[in-house]
Amino acid sequence: MWIAGSLGCLLVLAWLGLAGYVTARKQTIIQKARTELRDRLGGEATIGDMEVSFFHHFPAITLHLSKVTLRDSLWQQHRHDLLDAEDMYLRLALFKSILSGTARLEKVYIERGSIYLFTDSTGYSNTAALTNPEKKDASRPTEEAQPPDLSLRETRLVMENQDRHKFFDLEFRQLDCSISKQGRTLSLRTHADALVKSLAFNTEKGSFIKDKDLSGDFTLQFNTGSKILQFNRALVHIDKHPFVMSGRFFPDVKPDPFFLSIHTENIPYRKATALLTPLIRQKLDPYDIDKPVTIQASLDAGNADDPTPLITVQMDLQDVSVNTPPGRFNHVRTKARFVNEWVRHEKRRDENSAIVLTSFTGEFMGIPLHSDSAVVTDLKHPIMDCDVHTSFDLARLNDLLGSRSLQFRKGGCSVDLHYRGPLKEDDSASVSLYGGLTIDSATVNYLPYNFQLTNGKGKIRFKDQDLVFERLEARAGNSKIGLKGIVRNIARLIDQNPNNTGMDFTLSSPRLDLEDLAPVLGRQTPEATLRRGSKPLFGETASRLDQLLRDGAIHLKIDATELRYQRFSGVRAQAELLFQNSEVQLKKMELTLDGVRPQADGGTITLSGTLKRQPGGGGNPLSFRSHLEQVDIPGLFTAFDNFGQDALKDKNLKGKLTAEIEMTGRLTDKARMVKNSLKGSINFTLKGGQLINFEPMEKIHETVLKKRDLSEIHFAELKNQLDLDTSTLTIHRMEIQSTAFSLFVEGTYDLRTGPDLSLQVPLSNLKKDRNVVVPPESKGNDGKAGLSLRLRVRKGDDGKMKISWDPFRKALKKMSGKK
Repeated sequence: MWIAGSLGCLLVLAWLGLAGYVTARKQTIIQKARTELRDRLGGEATIGDMEVSFFHHFPAITLHLSKVTLRDSLWQQHRHDLLDAEDMYLRLALFKSILSGTARLEKVYIERGSIYLFTDSTGYSNTAALTNPEKKDASRPTEEAQPPDLSLRETRLVMENQDRHKFFDLEFRQLDCSISKQGRTLSLRTHADALVKSLAFNTEKGSFIKDKDLSGDFTLQFNTGSKILQFNRALVHIDKHPFVMSGRFFPDVKPDPFFLSIHTENIPYRKATALLTPLIRQKLDPYDIDKPVTIQASLDAGNADDPTPLITVQMDLQDVSVNTPPGRFNHVRTKARFVNEWVRHEKRRDENSAIVLTSFTGEFMGIPLHSDSAVVTDLKHPIMDCDVHTSFDLARLNDLLGSRSLQFRKGGCSVDLHYRGPLKEDDSASVSLYGGLTIDSATVNYLPYNFQLTNGKGKIRFKDQDLVFERLEARAGNSKIGLKGIVRNIARLIDQNPNNTGMDFTLSSPRLDLEDLAPVLGRQTPEATLRRGSKPLFGETASRLDQLLRDGAIHLKIDATELRYQRFSGVRAQAELLFQNSEVQLKKMELTLDGVRPQADGGTITLSGTLKRQPGGGGNPLSFRSHLEQVDIPGLFTAFDNFGQDALKDKNLKGKLTAEIEMTGRLTDKARMVKNSLKGSINFTLKGGQLINFEPMEKIHETVLKKRDLSEIHFAELKNQLDLDTSTLTIHRMEIQSTAFSLFVEGTYDLRTGPDLSLQVPLSNLKKDRNVVVPPESKGNDGKAGLSLRLRVRKGDDGKMKISWDPFRKALKKMSGKK
């Protein structure tokens, strides 16, 4: 005990002796310190006051400097003090100083000050103030001494490097750094508590962890030979959340390469994005994740050609909910990676940045999604390249599209697609789509015309810019139809410009009833409205699809084994239609009529025309041209319900009709002809005609040809033109040569009031009986009749057909008056 006590007394006596020596020579020591400081520095140092403190860091003796500034020789240009401190303490190592005989600095304290390490655009640094190349002391040992420890209190540390576009700014509430040296390696055991004002590795991109707290206990290693600063698995708290960091910095190498690795777990997404630069944060702020995530990030500034470090960020998402601008994705599982150098050796910027999702699964608006790989490149104008696989109920598309034209009632859909194109709807970048959709048991309403397809099934393929309908089957009313075709440049619907999108389809059916397609020939119903507040994901695309269906050109070919319309029936029907804007053009329709009689050839019909759909209750204007070739007359009258009259019916006629018809009229929204709207002409030829039990002929029999059997009359070939004006049919002078008589007929037939016909009956009919089977040959409508009787055929007041003498041809005068 007495040995320890003796040593203690000796140390106390030594400290008292040193203290006494310093006190006695205080002014000399201070003056010498000022001289030494000025001589050793390459700049200007000022000290407001200096005093010796014996008890500030007892038992060490401390030199207290107040209002200390240190400036380099170019301070007038950049105006940044290398050091500006209210208080600075230089603590001496008591026993080392005693043993060595010289003052040994043990620790430096800087309080309430700032350290500004500045490098201009030429590479000049104000740290030149720390050395004076003109002052060399050969008597000093060449080996490096143990550097002093460092402590900062309420001190700002700024490192600005203009030529490398870096700016670091930290306000240390406390920094304690214990330094040990082994060879050329300095180990800095550090305790830090600071506020990060800026951590900008590229000032053009902005600062990381701006205005966030940083604290931790970690060790830094600095090699005085290679000038490499590094740390491994340093635990640092940023904004009160733990991070594990490793890094290597090369401050003496241009252009200042470094590598920094960051790992953290269970950090809220918003807390993580708040640590990034404003530009990166702006890209990520529209997104959110409901559960904390694990993040692994690295910054590698090893490329001498690009001052921006290579940034890689990875996240592993497991059963999270991700909110995005289009909507919320639930039950997301994926590995996500961000990189700002997607194309190697290209500049690191938004245009060369990418987000990569691998093995993505999730659910969007009730629709399950899977993607093996999804890549978003060019974050300035995002382009997505991904595969998509899903199966869902078609009714889900109503909320996704918000279409005012299409409503999906039921059915299922499976999708396998590869998409490359813009992520934003207002982007004009081109779109490429490959893959297909398979639908089953679908019911779809075409809202503008309340037209419904049911039991739909088949496959639709995307081939780059085109949408191909390989084979779709559905029912429209009682008609079973198949649809094949192509929508060209479908991608333009996404590119905002549907003007060059074309649609070509072929509709086939074993038995097609035109009444089932009648709704699409009618007037549009009022446009459907979206639910208030709803914003469909593909709303803009759906709007362009609606516009395309409303105003675009749809080319449709029809191929029907059997075609029906009310009582009309035909076979081998082919038609070509063009739907554009509010107009429907029937380019050409060809079909063979069913014969009404057994084994009868019904003839053929070709038809072309234009229908203009327009609002209002007056019907839709229709114009058409038709050619009838050897059409069976009874079948024609039966098919068209005797054309709305009961004077001459299918049971009264036989023969083959060839005709050219040009008509205009109006069609109702249910594809029915508006009554009394037809106007036009019919040029016809009738061969093999027969008239059976026709009432006017019975009246002629009663009045003129009493000895002739007029119940079944065979006609020679008839040719004439009929003009129709709403309800009035005008018959131009027409020769009728038959097995019963010869006559000329002309006049009008009003569908409301009946006929008013003028008959010229040549007296030659009285000479002899005719062949009851073969009629005589026609002489022509302009032929001479010779001496004739004039008769008038019209309905009487009692509604019955009347034949009267008409020597003054009043019927013809009435017809001329109408003209």
